[in-house]
Amino acid sequence: MPRAKVCRNVRITHPGVPNLHKRQKKDGRPKGTLKRFQFEETRLGFMIKHEAPVVFNVIINLTPGGVFPAPSCELIKLVCKASRDPSFKKAKFRRYLSEYETTGLYCKRGKKLTPSRKSYYETIRKRKLEQYIRKNRKKIKYMKWINNPNIRRIYNKQPESVQS
Repeated sequence: MPRAKVCRNVRITHPGVPNLHKRQKKDGRPKGTLKRFQFEETRLGFMIKHEAPVVFNVIINLTPGGVFPAPSCELIKLVCKASRDPSFKKAKFRRYLSEYETTGLYCKRGKKLTPSRKSYYETIRKRKLEQYIRKNRKKIKYMKWINNPNIRRIYNKQPESVQS
């Protein structure tokens, strides 16, 4: 049996069909190809930006600048693991992270903030804030008590014998 022809480490199974006319620029990008987007417009970046904005800012600050600043997967994993945000335990996050590992900043279509997405992410943020307040009610109450000006006046007051 003859050996299969190979071109660029890919088997050639049938001869290519010659293209009769060149693709015009107005035809757009060929189907199945990927375009480069900003990190915020990739699925992973969009999710992190709108579900955990503080983590997003940390990641962006640790990323070297450029026209298309692309944080490494290791950096994203480290920062998200250090965060206690419940959104990073979702299957959605793991799926987006694995996609980002393979394609990076390239995707078929960038994500834009639409009114429906905006309302969705606002409700998620509101729910997270309420959950955080519920879990840390005692700490918050203590911090309010400490920052109360009347309490500060009492505890910062020096004994009268020391004052001159």
